[in-house]
Amino acid sequence: MELEYEHIKEGAEVTVEEGYLQDGLVVYYTIVPAIAMSGNFKRQEALEERKCTVKSVRRDESSGAYYVTVLFKG
Repeated sequence: MELEYEHIKEGAEVTVEEGYLQDGLVVYYTIVPAIAMSGNFKRQEALEERKCTVKSVRRDESSGAYYVTVLFKG
């Protein structure tokens, strides 16, 4: 399956939402609208910025998964 989103191309400005697991001990981030999700991080590693720029989008040929790398200012 090939997915394309105009707003998720390199150089696009995107926003992330913070979500919580384990009563707030673990956080994760989702690019809005919910098209990409980060791995889990310890609460003390939480981001301060929510706006970022897409640096790259790549597809893993073996799994078919897409990986989005974003850059936060600051």
